[in-house]
Amino acid sequence: MKQFITSWICLLACMSCSKDDSVLTQLDGVLTDYQRYIFQKDTEFEKLKEQLQKSESREERYNASMDLYRAYQDFSLDSALVYIKQSLELAEELGEQERIIDTHLSLAFLYNYVGMHNEALKIFEEQDVAGHSDWLRRSHFYLGTNVYRNLSLYTVDKEQKEYYRRQMEICRDSAISYAPGDVILRAERLGDNGKMQEAIELLSKDLPDNLTTREAGLKYYILSEIYEKLEDRDLQIKYLAMSSIAGIKNAVREYIALRKLAVLLYEQDDIDRAYTYIHRCIDDAKACNARMRMVETSTFLSVIDSAVVKQKQDARNALVATATVISLLMILLAFALIMLHRKMNLLKHSEKELMRVNNQVTDTNVQLRATNKQLKDANTQLKQLNEQILESEESQKQLNSQLSDANKIKEEYITRFMHLCLDYINKMENYRAHLNKVARKRNFDELFDTIQSTRYINKEVNEFYNSFDEAFLHIYPNFLKDFNALLRPEAQVSPKKYERLNTELRIYALLKLGISDSTKVQEFLRCSSSTVYNYRTNMRNKAINRDTFEQDVLDIR
Repeated sequence: MKQFITSWICLLACMSCSKDDSVLTQLDGVLTDYQRYIFQKDTEFEKLKEQLQKSESREERYNASMDLYRAYQDFSLDSALVYIKQSLELAEELGEQERIIDTHLSLAFLYNYVGMHNEALKIFEEQDVAGHSDWLRRSHFYLGTNVYRNLSLYTVDKEQKEYYRRQMEICRDSAISYAPGDVILRAERLGDNGKMQEAIELLSKDLPDNLTTREAGLKYYILSEIYEKLEDRDLQIKYLAMSSIAGIKNAVREYIALRKLAVLLYEQDDIDRAYTYIHRCIDDAKACNARMRMVETSTFLSVIDSAVVKQKQDARNALVATATVISLLMILLAFALIMLHRKMNLLKHSEKELMRVNNQVTDTNVQLRATNKQLKDANTQLKQLNEQILESEESQKQLNSQLSDANKIKEEYITRFMHLCLDYINKMENYRAHLNKVARKRNFDELFDTIQSTRYINKEVNEFYNSFDEAFLHIYPNFLKDFNALLRPEAQVSPKKYERLNTELRIYALLKLGISDSTKVQEFLRCSSSTVYNYRTNMRNKAINRDTFEQDVLDIR
């Protein structure tokens, strides 16, 4: 079970790693087409060999042999060695010193590839390039750069390693001086001097990720070394993969990028890719007869193979554990099915019982709804009855209020008119005594004038109206103010006149007291019916609401 869990953890770790899977997927596709690129390379070899056979002069044979050497240089070191030695013989027969030196340098490059560093160093030291062309001098010092670099890498003596490193830098500086535009050498020097960002910018200029030329592959590899120094593992993997793609598409068998990539993927637990890549490396190294690469690759081959064997064993163990777990789950599932069957039977019984109870509840709900409807109807009737009672109570209150007002008016006016009658009796007695006195004196002219005069009647009428106004305004002290509120602002009675009523106001005072008969009103006011009518019409025209004016007056409290 532990192995099963461990395998799943490894799988999840592999799935969650942050490497650029897109470029690795592209590399996997290129490796799938590996034989197609080898076939294209073989076709190129055939054409070059035909060209060599057709060559007639030594110079043509030399050029054709050098082309074959360059073609085989990173594909088959044995074949490359055959053609470089053949080229060397032809160069010596031609007798051109610069061509002889160039061919010796090419042979030294080949020795450096196969690990014969001392032999390559001897050729480098024997060549005198003074006075020759810049490109030959650059090639000479470029050889020295590569030879001293390899000697520095593989020596164990620290002092000797430091010596080789200094010589490598001297040769590289010299090569750059003869070829200032050599981007690769300049980038390597910037990287060794710690100027990583400048080196990246120099190599990345005009270098898209889809280039697959041999020069682009070399630039990608140097970029991977720079990112290795910067400890950026993701970009290191990306550029190693891109360098490997360029190498495989150009049928290069002598390389380092794919081997280093396999080691990095192994460290990230991508065992399947590491296994595929490392076996491709060892097969290419054998086919190329690159013994140094075979030794370097073999160091990791056994480690990765062991990891694959362990992975397969873990997979078998995981499979056994999975089968065991599945078997246990099947047993648990069978047990669960048995329990589920029992539960289903209980559930069916419960459903029947529940259905019976639901039917009872449904019947009860129907009864409850009927009862609720009856209660609702009763409540509605009760509400209507309460509303009628409230309306009756309100009407009773209004009636009581009106009766109270009427009683108040009656009491007030009965009292006042009792006093008024007593006053009139006294005044009649005084008036009789006055007439009697005049009659005794036999002053008939004065008696006649007194009888004919209306002064006394007018005085009594005015006093009657004053008494009426005083009594009415005492009963309804806010009448004039409320009456004004029913009129338009420009037609309202002046506040200074609030102490007395005029004829128009007395008409509506009588209306308020319940005297609406025009005949009684004209008798009370001692005027004609047309005058009463005109006064009422004129006042209605002054009202804010003409249609309800007289009812509004009756509503004044």
